[in-house]
Amino acid sequence: MTSSYAQNTFVFKTKRSEVILLSEGQFSNKKDVLIGLERDMLSSDDTTNLFRTALNAFLVKTRNGKRILVDTGIGRELFNNLAWAGVSPEMIDIVLITHLHGDHYRGLVKENKKAFPNAKIYISKDEYPSADENAKRALKYYDNDLVFFEPGMDKPEIVCEKIKAWYVTGHTLGHTVYQIDNLLIWGDVTHAMDYQMTFPQVAIVYDTNAKKAVENRKKLFDYIVKNNLTAAGMHVPYPAIGKVSVLKDGSYKFTPVKY
Repeated sequence: MTSSYAQNTFVFKTKRSEVILLSEGQFSNKKDVLIGLERDMLSSDDTTNLFRTALNAFLVKTRNGKRILVDTGIGRELFNNLAWAGVSPEMIDIVLITHLHGDHYRGLVKENKKAFPNAKIYISKDEYPSADENAKRALKYYDNDLVFFEPGMDKPEIVCEKIKAWYVTGHTLGHTVYQIDNLLIWGDVTHAMDYQMTFPQVAIVYDTNAKKAVENRKKLFDYIVKNNLTAAGMHVPYPAIGKVSVLKDGSYKFTPVKY
């Protein structure tokens, strides 16, 4: 079940939760950052050097009243979007971090203070050691509220509030995806949806280990299809939530939910 919420937000209802897209915006990026994108993969009318992308975070409102963020974006639209959703920063109980690239954690800090004073920050234990100094400086604000955990290795395992976590590495060493009921939020498993669904072997220069990122992208897509899950991602264009299917040629297709 879905519904529009505001210009930068979108609601998807699962069995036990309401998951709200918090969009930081729709963007374009240069194809130069893509690894393995060949000329014969492009259609005849694909003549620009740009591809569509986005920047998203997600708010989870659980049935028992918990308010959980999955990533915080860069904080540009985050607090306006939360206000539209009727949630103040003080009401956030948990922030789940997929990984520690700047466009996923910078919303943790606002005006040189922690933006979510009552929240616990969950990060996979293998992600923190590889974080840069900017990330560690932001997390320093939450020194007493950091929770380091081990996601599932081969499948999602419960981490908190019946939300499951799974290492899907390659983009970063500790890159983590989260499953809320039948919705799997895959973080940065994709950046260029127009190409990486049809050609999952296409990587991006931001991947720490491009080979592993490709391998785990295919594994995740197959898991989503096999378990009939809905998927969402931090760089999936609006509405950022949809179904994954396998085509006859073995490639994948993402069909956005209707809004």
